[in-house]
Amino acid sequence: MALCCVFCYHDPMASQLEKSILAAVAYFDIFDYPLTLIEIHRFVLNLSGSFEGASLFEARDCLERSQFLKDKIHFKNGFFYLRGSDKIIKIRHERYIIAKQKFDRAREIISMLARAPFVRAIFVCNSLAFNNAKKESDIDLVIITKKGGVWLSRLFCLLLLSMMRIRPGYKNTRNKICLSMFMDENHLDFSHLKMGKRDIDFMYWVLNFYALYDSRGLYKKFWNANKDWLKQNMPNASLAYTHSHRYIKAKPRLRVIVEYVLRPFSIIAESIQRAKFPSRIRDIMNQDTRVRVEDGLLKFHVNDKRLEHLEAFVKKYEKVMQ
Repeated sequence: MALCCVFCYHDPMASQLEKSILAAVAYFDIFDYPLTLIEIHRFVLNLSGSFEGASLFEARDCLERSQFLKDKIHFKNGFFYLRGSDKIIKIRHERYIIAKQKFDRAREIISMLARAPFVRAIFVCNSLAFNNAKKESDIDLVIITKKGGVWLSRLFCLLLLSMMRIRPGYKNTRNKICLSMFMDENHLDFSHLKMGKRDIDFMYWVLNFYALYDSRGLYKKFWNANKDWLKQNMPNASLAYTHSHRYIKAKPRLRVIVEYVLRPFSIIAESIQRAKFPSRIRDIMNQDTRVRVEDGLLKFHVNDKRLEHLEAFVKKYEKVMQ
C-alpha cells in the first residue's frame, strides 16, 4: 500500500518557493485550516526534490510580492488560505476553542497515565495537536515507554481508560482517549513507517507531535531520530514547543521498584493483549504500515486515511495550479 503521486505544476514560471508555499496552503485547506506566516514557513513542502527551504523573511517577501500567489492565496486576519475559502477562518477559531477544552481534559487524563508503570512521555497527535479539533474528535495519544515496557504500559493504560469508560467504543462519551501508538525509548525512528516517499500526511502527523508529558527529554530525542527524513520533504521543519501552562510534571514515587517487580510479567501482558486483538487488527497486522506489532513498537491505525488525504491534496493542488 505504498503512496505514489506525480505533481503537475502547470506553471513553469513559478519558483520552487512559490509552489512549496501553495502546496502547504492547499494541503491544510483539506482540513479547513488556514495558516499563519510562521506555519507556512514551517510546513513548506519539497515537492520537486531539490527545494532546500527558505527563511521566514523570504517566505514573507514571497507572499507579499508574488503575483502568482496573490492570484491563488488570500490573506485576512493574520491567515493565508486559498481564494474562495474565507469561511475556514471562522472554522479555525471555533475549533481552537473546542481544542482548548479538549486539552484541559487531556491534561487531566495524562496526569494519571503519566504515573503508569514504564510510561516516560506522552504526546498528543492528530487534529488536537493542530488545535483543529471538532466536538466529536477523540483525544489521540502517542506514548513512549521505558525499554521493554510497551506491553505492560499499554495494559495498565487501557485498564484505566476502560474503568473510566472513555475509550473509543463507549457510547455517549465525549473526549474519548485513543491510545493509537506505543513505542519504547529505543524505537523512536519512524522512517520505516512511511508509505512511500510522498507520504505527506504521515510527515505532518509526525512533525506535529505535541508533548504534554516528557520525563526524560524524549521529545527532543524523538525529533533527532526523525529530523533527517522529515527535512528531506519539509526543509523548514522544526520542533513543536509546548506551552508551559499545558506541560505536565509527574514524578511517581516507587515507580522504579514497581517496574522491577512487573518486568517478568511482560510476556503475560503481551499474550493477554494479543488474544484480545479484534479481527480487523489481525487481518492487516504487519501487512503494511497501518498496524504494526513488533519489538518496541505498537501502532494501531486501522482507519488510516493517508491515501485518501493524499489523493484529495493532489487533486486540490493541481486544480489550483491551473
